[in-house]
Amino acid sequence: MPHAAIVLLASTLIALVAGNNLSACSGAIISSRVTSRRAGILITIIGYSLGLGLQGRTLQAGFLALMPNRSDVLVLIALATAIVIFVVAHLTRVPQSLSLTLACAILGISTATHGAISEPFVLTMLAFWVFAPVVSVLLIVGSMQCSRQLINERSVWGTIRGIKGLLVALSFLAAFTLGANTIGFVYAAMPRTWYDLVIAVLAITAGSILLSAGEIRRVGNEILPMRYINSINSQLSSVVLVELATLFSVPLSNTQTFTMGVYGAGLSYKYRLLIGKSAKIILSSWLGMVIISFLLGYMMADVLVVHSFI
Repeated sequence: MPHAAIVLLASTLIALVAGNNLSACSGAIISSRVTSRRAGILITIIGYSLGLGLQGRTLQAGFLALMPNRSDVLVLIALATAIVIFVVAHLTRVPQSLSLTLACAILGISTATHGAISEPFVLTMLAFWVFAPVVSVLLIVGSMQCSRQLINERSVWGTIRGIKGLLVALSFLAAFTLGANTIGFVYAAMPRTWYDLVIAVLAITAGSILLSAGEIRRVGNEILPMRYINSINSQLSSVVLVELATLFSVPLSNTQTFTMGVYGAGLSYKYRLLIGKSAKIILSSWLGMVIISFLLGYMMADVLVVHSFI
């Protein structure tokens, strides 16, 4: 029964994550009118699924480093906490980071239950969380200047066709890395029976189709009206940083790196084409959800496990 409950909660969370984070993958090609919404979602579903299937087990080491005293009850608490946070994020149409949410919930749980958390891993993870968004902004500001200069030296229409193709490829790679890293982090919580991967792919498909509309609109239209060059540089930065984190088994948010890349693209323009209200909402939600996730995980573990009420 506990295993069935874990599979149910994990697949629900995967569906929420697939929809909430689809904007970090295909939001660029949809908002830039490179593909239709349906085609963009299909590209993302395929990327998610292949990333999970080929690299999905990489994050197991990170999961165990954060929850060394793993048990079914603790895993259920972590998944339930993340689901609560993501339901709130979806209702407010704010792209939320599962990596931050679930990892902080697990840290809260392990702290409450006095688990022997791997401090070197936690420090590595925090370094990625702090520096990856900063690096993303700096990379985009520099690459935007170089890209505009390169485009000015080439045929306009030929360049646009090449950019469209590259942007579609990068959107697929962004979905691949998210499937390997973010969704793989949830997959690490599952019992790892033969049918878990099938259930996870079905959850990916349902979430991507049914739960992505609001997040696509906020990132693509409300932060910065996306242009081809903005999109391609934002995606490239996100893909490189998240794949690097995956190699270290560190959960890192595609949403965080891509969204900060979008802002970096806006900063590269003379007139700073950014909409401040959305920026404040997203940044404050990230910080707030990190704190809430840790506290909620800690309190639930303290009440349900430490004091033996379950």
